[in-house]
Amino acid sequence: DEAARHLRRLGRRVGARQRRFSKGSGLGALSGREREIADRVALGATNRQIADELFLSTKTVEGHLTHTFQKLDVSSRDDLGRALTS
Repeated sequence: DEAARHLRRLGRRVGARQRRFSKGSGLGALSGREREIADRVALGATNRQIADELFLSTKTVEGHLTHTFQKLDVSSRDDLGRALTS
């Protein structure tokens, strides 16, 4: 994961991560990318900042956050941060 992030920072395309499909609930239900984005939100990053850092569009970040909010049953960025720390 760290090597892929480094390559993305350098502007290189990296193959899609292997998706983790989980029927669990809570944090275990999040994909790797959803967790990565959620962690950045918890640190106070904006969608634009996350998109730029991960070489994604803001729409993609918004989509991941929509799924994350649904999976964790939260409705705000503050609630998301609390869900990650509990």
